[in-house]
Amino acid sequence: MKRLVKYMAVFFAVIMMPVFAMSGCKEAISAEDIQYIQLVAPEEGSDIAIFDTSMGEIVIQLYTDEVPETVANFKTLVEEGFFDGQVIFYLEPTVAAAAFGSSTPDGNGAKTYQGEKALEAEYSYNLWPFAGSVSAICYQSGSYFGRDIYYDSRSFFMGDIAITDEDRTTMEEYQFPYMLQQAFEEMGGVPGLSQYQLVFGKIIQGMDVVNAMMEVDAEKIDPDDPESATLRPVTDIVINKVTLSTYHEGDYETLDNTMTDEEFEEFEARCAFEEASQGSGE
Repeated sequence: MKRLVKYMAVFFAVIMMPVFAMSGCKEAISAEDIQYIQLVAPEEGSDIAIFDTSMGEIVIQLYTDEVPETVANFKTLVEEGFFDGQVIFYLEPTVAAAAFGSSTPDGNGAKTYQGEKALEAEYSYNLWPFAGSVSAICYQSGSYFGRDIYYDSRSFFMGDIAITDEDRTTMEEYQFPYMLQQAFEEMGGVPGLSQYQLVFGKIIQGMDVVNAMMEVDAEKIDPDDPESATLRPVTDIVINKVTLSTYHEGDYETLDNTMTDEEFEEFEARCAFEEASQGSGE
């Protein structure tokens, strides 16, 4: 299993890397390939996970149909109690990330359902690193000519973060469909992590808790590295327990990071109108 200290630099380096860097080409995505499931409410009975933390409760939707092995790995570890008693081991303000999933506070206590063996990453064009996403931390491993992408238990919540002009340039350069660009405008997030960091969930309640984590007193992991922004909370943020459940609409008056059906229809129509207007030169 790779030590975290050896690949966290790779993780945060890809923040500014062009999307699809692993393919080595500026591959365009067809707009028809994307279903915007992250923008709308979960379907009744969808898998969810509830994090009871020392700062409050976080509820996440799990995208079981999109990345089944990733969710199965997470659920197996939850059922084993692996996450219970862990701490948020890193904070990364540049991507509003709060990292969890290590049995040791230095971030090196990773595990998968196969023990110490890391798993090869799986991706879906329906899942993107919008604000509020939950992702497994990925890293490359293998020979120079055959490097694959892997993950384990180490993951991160993404808090609120607005996209930048550099993000907009990257999305245009790599031919993000217009509606996807506008989804990042609406939801926030880090487009440069797309299809590298492995999105497997979305925060539907407790976004205020994740945002609060980003504001706690913290110290630099490596004070001798002026370029590093990675922090560790001065006072432990503890994940007391994680439990699995299913989503029922009646249990939630409002949902974080979620449009109503009406809002999504309006958003979809506006994107179609604006894109058509641009194409006609109006």
